[in-house]
Amino acid sequence: MLRLLERFAARPWLTLTVMTLISLLAVFSIFDFHSRQLKLGIDPAMERLLPAQDSDRAVLDRARAVFGDTDPVLLTVRFEDGVFTAANLATVARLSDRLREQPGVADVFSLATAPNLSASGEDVEVSSFTQQAEADPSRVALLAGQMADNPVYRNTLVSADGKEAAFALSLHDFDEQAFRAAGYPERLTALAREVSGASVVRVSGAPVIKRATADALLKTFMVTVPMVLLVIVGVLLVAFRDLRVTLAGTVTVSVALIWTLAIAHWLGWKLHMLTALTPVLVVTQGLCYCIHWLADYVQHGDTRPPAARAQWALKHASLPLALNALTTCAGFLALLLNDLPAIRQFAVLTAIGTALAAVLALTLLPALTLLCGSGRYRQPREPIYHAIAARLSRLAVRRRTLIISSAIGLLLVGGVLASQLKPSAEFVRGFPEDAPVRVDYEAINRNFDGANVLTVLVETHVPDALTDPALAREIDRFADWLRQQPEVGGVYTYVDLLKLLNRSLNEGDPVYAVVPDNAPAIKQLLVFAGGEQIKRVVDKQFKTAAVVLRVKVDDAAMLTAFAQRVDARLALLPPPLSASLTGSSLLATRTVAQLTSGQWATVALTAALIWAILAVIFTSPRAALLALLPNLVPVSIYYGLLQLTGIGLSPTTSLIASIVLGISVDDTIHYMVRFNREARARGSEVEAVHHALAGVLRPITLTMIALCLGFLVFLGADMKSQVQFGALAAFTLFLSWASDITLTPALASYARIVTLWDLLRLDLGHSPQHTIPLLSGLSLRQARTFALLSNMEKLPGGRRVITEGDYARDMYVIIDGQVEAWVERNGERKTLATLGRGAVIGEAGYFGQRRTANIDATSNVRLLRFDSQDLERLRLRHPRIAATVFRNLNRIQSERIARMTAMLN
Repeated sequence: MLRLLERFAARPWLTLTVMTLISLLAVFSIFDFHSRQLKLGIDPAMERLLPAQDSDRAVLDRARAVFGDTDPVLLTVRFEDGVFTAANLATVARLSDRLREQPGVADVFSLATAPNLSASGEDVEVSSFTQQAEADPSRVALLAGQMADNPVYRNTLVSADGKEAAFALSLHDFDEQAFRAAGYPERLTALAREVSGASVVRVSGAPVIKRATADALLKTFMVTVPMVLLVIVGVLLVAFRDLRVTLAGTVTVSVALIWTLAIAHWLGWKLHMLTALTPVLVVTQGLCYCIHWLADYVQHGDTRPPAARAQWALKHASLPLALNALTTCAGFLALLLNDLPAIRQFAVLTAIGTALAAVLALTLLPALTLLCGSGRYRQPREPIYHAIAARLSRLAVRRRTLIISSAIGLLLVGGVLASQLKPSAEFVRGFPEDAPVRVDYEAINRNFDGANVLTVLVETHVPDALTDPALAREIDRFADWLRQQPEVGGVYTYVDLLKLLNRSLNEGDPVYAVVPDNAPAIKQLLVFAGGEQIKRVVDKQFKTAAVVLRVKVDDAAMLTAFAQRVDARLALLPPPLSASLTGSSLLATRTVAQLTSGQWATVALTAALIWAILAVIFTSPRAALLALLPNLVPVSIYYGLLQLTGIGLSPTTSLIASIVLGISVDDTIHYMVRFNREARARGSEVEAVHHALAGVLRPITLTMIALCLGFLVFLGADMKSQVQFGALAAFTLFLSWASDITLTPALASYARIVTLWDLLRLDLGHSPQHTIPLLSGLSLRQARTFALLSNMEKLPGGRRVITEGDYARDMYVIIDGQVEAWVERNGERKTLATLGRGAVIGEAGYFGQRRTANIDATSNVRLLRFDSQDLERLRLRHPRIAATVFRNLNRIQSERIARMTAMLN
């Protein structure tokens, strides 16, 4: 991989040309230059986030197939002098006609179309309210009383104060994209004002809410992407103080974003509530990768040519950066455990974008940096970071028991609170209080019997079954039960129309507002009263019915509780009645429940995947757990915060844990790697804590600031769910940073770590397990593991290695070069032996406490030094390797004693 990256860096013009061509292809695929609009579609429908074969979604599709659109557009017009005047009823009739003429409108339910049944002798009049007012203006005064006495229309077609008329528009061949593009809400509002002259016109309903959601998603995309690009420019300028570096980093991240969006378009995926978050995630991750590579590139200032600096940066940054991208992608891909297509699309698309950002940071960024010129990159002064690191490292070492125990306590408390979390989401109330879609929804919800329409689909699969008096009474009892529920504003069934017609045929006597006793009479009444309105609640074969109800709640938790009660009541219906509650808002609620139901399994899988990757990186499950713990604590605190604040789990907040785990572990890896390097160089874990923290504090702080600012751009979004996502993600990432500069050093001070790239880079010469007796019987990986838990030292020729008489604390293995062992006796130097590769030196003094001879390097040598602490650490972490090393050490000692005995004899 490194050779391939170096080839890209060696040919910057070729790299830039290829990347430019691919980028142009991507731009033309996602942007229509003729209309100057993005080709990416917007899908605001929550029910389509469910799997295509989902049973709840199938019920809604069947209801729409039989009764048409079950989510009408609700339009209300306010008449200050009251609805029931001859002039205003005539206006209602004209407006109904004009609304019916609008493209896409299949039917309009209003005072102009709803039959006001009345009987005179044997004659039954089924004309509408407006038709009766037009035919006999003297009857207008009676209509208000008839409306108040009508349980079907009361508070549905006219508001409780009698001043607002409602129009329910059913749409055919409803296409949300066309609805949005045609500006239906604005068109209907303008038409209503033109016809009525009213100043207060409100529009709501599921199609209107979906349109507002699509607009909010598009606005969020169009605002957050430029904002986060500005964040990139600002962070890079502050970090490196050079316009050319800033330009190179910004272009690299922008290309990653363009490629990601092009892939989404090629896959046919639209932006929805979840994938709309992907652009900011890709951009912020790409910025972090650019910062890490650029930090290595500018580390040597102007001491090397640009090409040499680029190769040095690639050598030192490529493997850690690739592993960071791997852990981040693992965090996203763990979301594939969820069955919802929306979650899977988000997971795959964001993982692809993250991988692209990492690849471009190692290919395009070096090319751009070289082509922009060498520059004089001014490193900011470091004393402040070193001073802070010194204080934090002292705190981590002195108070490590307190820090670690506190972290474990927070982890447990957060876990307990997290177990009490429940799904929670607000759909309309997720918009700002002054948003027109919310204002109109709440006004209609308040003045009428609710603005949220649900349907109970009743299926028998038996023709004429619904004309059975017993079954009709069961449905009537169920409707009465619904009316007693606190969430329900109004209920409308075919039985209500049947009872109303029966009463009208009997001169309006309330005693006859009942279901007839025989099926033929019921069928005759329904066919007689049929018209267009009966089709809204029962099919022609009288085997399927719709119970239409309006509810006044929008919160997912309340809708879930209501749906559970309804499902329990529906289970009591006798056969052949089979019924299910459905509707767009209910499916959205159940989508939220499914989005969050697999939360714990997803988080557990994310943690397990990252732990497995860390175990490979650090070559130790225990070290992987130490690296994972600082990232689990902030996630636990985050869940506890959700419970304490009552925010709950929504489609967006349920993603934060996996995202933060995948992102924040990068900083932990950087610290652990630096700590390991410092511990080997200095031979002291305590000193390594300080120097490692001083080395990584600035870059991980910059990446934390970049990530937090990137997520905080969501604070300008219109939807509360996205605002909460941005704020909570930024807060949790800040907690992760705080954990990495306190808890991680405290944990690291207990242990030295062996990393994968250390194993790959460590040079022990040819076949160390065969040429070095102490390592005999080990594999190459095991030999390197032992060496990395020890200390590698380089000494020039002529340097004293061991002085006779000194207290012994360690012993050595010669990797390369030669040494001479000698003693001075009676003023004369006596050479004992010349030793080379594989020889163990210093062990006699080590076991005897004092050195027994002098040892000098006669050439440049590499020595592997280890002491009792290193051996104990090896025993605890790698007992098999330790057993082999101890066996070999005993054998070496035995052979040396045997040779000495032979010499004495």
